[in-house]
Amino acid sequence: MGKNTSQIKLSEEEAVKVILLSIILILFTSCKNPGRKKTNFPNELKNTHWIIDSGGLIAPDGDTTYELSKRVDSALILNFHAVNFVDEERFESFDSWQCGNDCFTKIYGRYYFVQANQIEMEVDSIRKSGTCEAPTQVFRPAKEMTFDIVEKGKQLQLIRK
Repeated sequence: MGKNTSQIKLSEEEAVKVILLSIILILFTSCKNPGRKKTNFPNELKNTHWIIDSGGLIAPDGDTTYELSKRVDSALILNFHAVNFVDEERFESFDSWQCGNDCFTKIYGRYYFVQANQIEMEVDSIRKSGTCEAPTQVFRPAKEMTFDIVEKGKQLQLIRK
């Protein structure tokens, strides 16, 4: 027996289709969103906990100005709104109420510096529990908010752009 060689013969139309599919595959795999660029701005918010003195929860439909004070664990505060900058890119804004008001809201998102005194916050989801329990709102794409950061002694002001 002779050599067993198999050849695939494509018509000109099939060859063009294969080439176009190859190009499309290359484009899809090489054009991934590279994600957010890392910035070199110092992040003094990382791992900090704040009481929101005015402005309420930090939310897409929230206030335009938020007054923040460092949260001191030894302070007895019964009713408050707060924001925790969990790590170098995630934040949570939530409320806490004394007995009788059992509706709690928690906002999850990400933040990053766009300038030394400006952050962009992206809300990924809002969760309500207790007496106002509702399905978690998930935002795809995330709801974006940009804030200028103004330092006032030991307090911070977030001013929506």
